[in-house]
Amino acid sequence: MALCHARIGENTPVSYSVFIALYAVSVAVGIVAGLAVMVGWRNISLSRFVESARYNLVYIAIIVGAPLLVLIEHAVASVEPNSKEVVYTNWLFSIGGNAIRILQDRLDYQVLADFSILIYVWVFAFIIYFTPILLLALDDRTTFRRYSIAMLFNYLVLLPFYIFFPVTVTGFYADSGMTPLLYIDTHWGRIVTSVDPLNNDFPSAHISLVVTALLVLISAGVDYRRYYYFLACSAIGITFSVLYLGVHWLADVFAGFVLAVGAYVVSGNESVQMTFDRYVRRLSSIFKKRERRKSSA
Repeated sequence: MALCHARIGENTPVSYSVFIALYAVSVAVGIVAGLAVMVGWRNISLSRFVESARYNLVYIAIIVGAPLLVLIEHAVASVEPNSKEVVYTNWLFSIGGNAIRILQDRLDYQVLADFSILIYVWVFAFIIYFTPILLLALDDRTTFRRYSIAMLFNYLVLLPFYIFFPVTVTGFYADSGMTPLLYIDTHWGRIVTSVDPLNNDFPSAHISLVVTALLVLISAGVDYRRYYYFLACSAIGITFSVLYLGVHWLADVFAGFVLAVGAYVVSGNESVQMTFDRYVRRLSSIFKKRERRKSSA
């Protein structure tokens, strides 16, 4: 992987702050373009979007708040390393660890590395932000509820594994023979390392979150056909990218798929949905009462 290593690690012509700004703008533009394609300009209503957001306020808080728990865990993990990390990583390396190195060695192409990084960082971020925005734009409250429950289930399972079962990324595990293609990139890699302690591998959140979105949207019906086709292609691309770039082990990917199926099944249970929604509606009523008091005052 000498060629990829040398070229990816070169300095880019823009500063990191400018790069981050361009990255954020590109994701925002992508979301707007995605709404135009998936919903259509004529069907986009700001008032409907706002009303849907007000109705789903608690669910939105869940979608936004759940990832924050993982970020807090990342901060704690960076201060107090887990002594079992090497042991757990050895276990996963014994399960097909060499197969990933062979994949990287056989596909030593710079353009493939760059494309994989784009999928891993940009496409994944786009899906995470765009999916709930799309559901709000369409005011699909039933699917939004199921998607929120499924996302919460993902994070509730991911967090204990990240705390008690830390696993090093493949690119930074000496015995793997992998090149950390993602992390040696000057700017793309820095985006990841700024929020990731590089030992939260099992299960793969990239896989579980994207596949969960895919399964939920497929179950929502043909109205989402174009988007879940996009999600299916993205899931394939992300699966390849997390292995090729030196991020995840085969076991991480498999566990990510299993977690996604579990989230899909749990979120589709009617009793779970109704119980969850009952508590959400109670919280929503509390917020509405407070708003009325403030407005009357």
